[in-house]
Amino acid sequence: MLILDLAYLLVFILLSPLWLLMLVLKPAFRAGLRERFIPAEVADPAGSTVWLHGSSAGEIDLLRPLVGRIAERFPDSRIVISAFAISGYTFARKAFPDHRVIYFPADLAFIIRRFFRVLNPVLIIVVESEFWPNFFAVAERSKIPLCVLNGKMSAKSFRSYRRTGLIPWALRKASLFAVQTENHAARFRGLGVAAASIHVTGNMKYDLGDDTDGSEERRKLRAQYGLSDEMLVWIGGSIHRGEDEALAWVQSQLVSDECQLQLVIVPRYPTEAPAIVDVFDRLGLKAVCKTELSGNGGTVFSDPRRVLVVDTIGDLKRYYAMSDIAYVGGSLHFRGSNKGGHNLMEPAILGVAPLFGPYNFSFSETVRALLEGDAGMLVHDREEIVSALRGFLDNPGSAAEIGAKARQIILDNRGATDLNFALIEAAISGR
Repeated sequence: MLILDLAYLLVFILLSPLWLLMLVLKPAFRAGLRERFIPAEVADPAGSTVWLHGSSAGEIDLLRPLVGRIAERFPDSRIVISAFAISGYTFARKAFPDHRVIYFPADLAFIIRRFFRVLNPVLIIVVESEFWPNFFAVAERSKIPLCVLNGKMSAKSFRSYRRTGLIPWALRKASLFAVQTENHAARFRGLGVAAASIHVTGNMKYDLGDDTDGSEERRKLRAQYGLSDEMLVWIGGSIHRGEDEALAWVQSQLVSDECQLQLVIVPRYPTEAPAIVDVFDRLGLKAVCKTELSGNGGTVFSDPRRVLVVDTIGDLKRYYAMSDIAYVGGSLHFRGSNKGGHNLMEPAILGVAPLFGPYNFSFSETVRALLEGDAGMLVHDREEIVSALRGFLDNPGSAAEIGAKARQIILDNRGATDLNFALIEAAISGR
């Protein structure tokens, strides 16, 4: 661990000019900086803690059903939720008002030990692929069980980890792995993780939300915005820059042909909303940010040229419920080998017809299930998005039919959270 600490510090020194520049130019980069190095004191430092960690808002969202069950089953244990990204921290503060939310500590051994002394965790739960070498190693040395839930590993990551050896070394420090599929399990085994510690339990993202179809939320929001139930609404969810230009072009093409449909945009990063508004304005559309609305927003959708940009955090699911068709962002353009689209389950469980681009490998199993069940549409470019939307307009009821199929696929794949909680319960009870 000392060698790893020295390596971290060397990298920091080499990159310090860039770090200083980022600290000056990007206020978000400074968020939580002190808290990553100095743990805040808790009310009862002698009490035991269950520590759950995710990176961004999507991973933190997975923890909601687990946190409720842990709090009910183990009322004497304090629950701490940590996030790495500012989006995850902000979401966690909103989602868990009754529990302590912190920024994930810097991965330096002496800092992690300090956090452990203050928080006194009896169990650590890490979501998906947050593999921090020192954190894992210090947990093992401190005899704190560390569980990876909803674990996943892409083929590319597997090849990279196998070459370096650092992540395999860290993974072997963990106590338990609950992974999404057998393919992921095979990759963990291929890195030397003991087969006995790996359990294939499914994907917890299928369990998000309840079993309701969102019809009540749909009714409320449509009434708020003055939308009839017959008006076709499509949404761009978790949109990245570049995709905003594509969707603006799509809407402008459809509007020029006098198609009757409304568009809602939910940026992945709300801070990009002003730039997205400019993109739509340049194409002759009128985009309005949610935070700039007065009253109930009943005039936003007075005609299809008007577009709503939701520049708030935590509202994506509500606006999915209001919609008929959802293009799920992060998938139209290549953004990196580890960035393959966003959560398709969110619109699908609400019975909203999902569209997604070709870069969807983060949800490859879900994509496969949706396509095989005729419950989703793959669109490669903006022209194909136009074609898909024209098809929905020409065939009233087709969006609802595809949405119903998508919802059933999600329901059929539920249950991972129950299985994972049983593993957690055994781990805590065995202490």
